[in-house]
Amino acid sequence: MVSAPHAKTMDLQQAIDYAIENNIQLKSALLDKTVRLHELKILRQKFSPQLSLNMSATVQQEDYFNENFNEKKLHSYPSLRMLTPVGTQIEIFTEQNYGYEQNARKSGSAVHVVIEQPLLQGRNRIVNTWSIENARVLAEIEELLLSQAKNQVIYNVILSYHHLELVEQNVKSQERWLAQATRFYDNLKIKVEAGRAPQSDLSSSLFQVNQAQSYLAQAQFEYHQAMRKFKETIGWEGDDNIIIVHSEPFKDNEIDKDNFLDIVVKNDIETKVLNLNKQRMQSQMIIAKDQKLVDLRLRGDWTAGRYHVYGNNTATEDIFDDNIYNAPFIHNSGNYSAHLLLSIPLTGKDQRHHQTLATKVEQEKLEYESWQHQKQLVFFVEGLFEQKALQKQQAELSHQQLILAQKNYDDALMKLEMGRTSMFEVLSLREKLHDAQMQENTTKIAYLDILANMDFSAGLLTNKWLA
Repeated sequence: MVSAPHAKTMDLQQAIDYAIENNIQLKSALLDKTVRLHELKILRQKFSPQLSLNMSATVQQEDYFNENFNEKKLHSYPSLRMLTPVGTQIEIFTEQNYGYEQNARKSGSAVHVVIEQPLLQGRNRIVNTWSIENARVLAEIEELLLSQAKNQVIYNVILSYHHLELVEQNVKSQERWLAQATRFYDNLKIKVEAGRAPQSDLSSSLFQVNQAQSYLAQAQFEYHQAMRKFKETIGWEGDDNIIIVHSEPFKDNEIDKDNFLDIVVKNDIETKVLNLNKQRMQSQMIIAKDQKLVDLRLRGDWTAGRYHVYGNNTATEDIFDDNIYNAPFIHNSGNYSAHLLLSIPLTGKDQRHHQTLATKVEQEKLEYESWQHQKQLVFFVEGLFEQKALQKQQAELSHQQLILAQKNYDDALMKLEMGRTSMFEVLSLREKLHDAQMQENTTKIAYLDILANMDFSAGLLTNKWLA
């Protein structure tokens, strides 16, 4: 294993922190969440008072009958509009008129109040707040997806880190085996030259050296591959190599399978997303039923103030018509009106009916998906516990096999010195010792991976590593 002149030492916690900061998929998920939050803030302004100021300048010259109407005015209309969650629309605006009519300065001002209230369709709070509630649910889903992405990144870093530890241990094992094979070959060569061992034993030992060199080259290649994968996983942008600090093994928290299943269901992201979508479908069903109602509205307006001042009659004295205003025409204060508005759609009944049916089908689909997902979680947890038990057993057995292989090889070396066994037997036992060492490395990492998978499945990685 070749060390880079400029290397970065990194433990598992540092690797996770670096990945959280630099992972591209995680940055994209964070941007999606930010967009949803901005959309929610925009929609929440729906029920906030809306202030506006409209102004217009008017120059008007009209001749009709015997009246010459000449107007130059500046109109301003400050207004306040507001919508309530029960569908009430309120508008308050003022009208300010300043200017000249027939070269006489005139002015007028008034306050108008307009209120419109739906009586059937559109008065349900859920219907009117649907856009906000839907945006809130989508923002919550994005938050859950971001949490899931963080857990996935942490889990991927742990697996990549464990794999890098494995191949690094394999390289060290292959280096030790090559050193032993080379030392054994050198000692045997001295014995052959002294006539204490046959030449055929030397050929077998040289074969072991060549085989060890081949295994070491393969292990080094796998190490460089694993290092590139690890850098890609954490988003490493530098050219420097990374020296990992071997992490503390994951501890096996002995937990009952039923309790673990409860934790998995409680923290499962897909379950939460399904529940949120079921809430959305319930609201959409209410909206679909609301669309079937008759649109009946009550509208009223009231005015306080004097406004709309018109010009004087310029007719000559010998021409008089009561239909022509001979004095300024003014709207007095206190005018009001009330309206009952009814709108009955004559078409689109089938469309509204099928919209309701489609929403019902979506609800049934989500219920089925939720039920199916709960069953899958049960099967998954059962398989996870079975896999953990198997990997734990394999790790213990491989460790015992390594101890036995080491003892058999040591005994064979002593027998070889005493002339009680063959070189072939010694080399065969050495190869078994090498295989046992490699198998122990593999099973140990596989067991750590399954423990990490349990934390990942329970949604505990974020709290554990980002606290």
